[in-house]
Amino acid sequence: MTKLLCLLPFFMVAACADTTQGKLRQTIYDMNSTYHVLANPVPDIIAGKVPGVRLTDSQVILIKRASQSVFNELSALNTSVQADQTLKETAVAAAQSSLASLVTCWSGLKAGTTPAACSALAGDE
Repeated sequence: MTKLLCLLPFFMVAACADTTQGKLRQTIYDMNSTYHVLANPVPDIIAGKVPGVRLTDSQVILIKRASQSVFNELSALNTSVQADQTLKETAVAAAQSSLASLVTCWSGLKAGTTPAACSALAGDE
């Protein structure tokens, strides 16, 4: 739970942008950073290199699919930013929700449970 609380500032719209579009872009950058911090240890955990954290084969499949789902959502937003397209608040909010679900999923898996957020992101619900 503590790690989840540490990631929450990344979900907040940053104050360094003045326009709505600027704030949405900043939010996307912050979500990308959060995603990469969250995803960084995943390969080592899947490979069994992190003491105390063991995932079952089905949990490995879930986290890979859930992570890919969020990655795809963020990639689409990044493409829009790079193309200087107008961003929709609903799309950014949906990505924030997906990322929060991934945080819940990953935290649960590391603790030895399989939260419903994993299945929902992985498309199993």
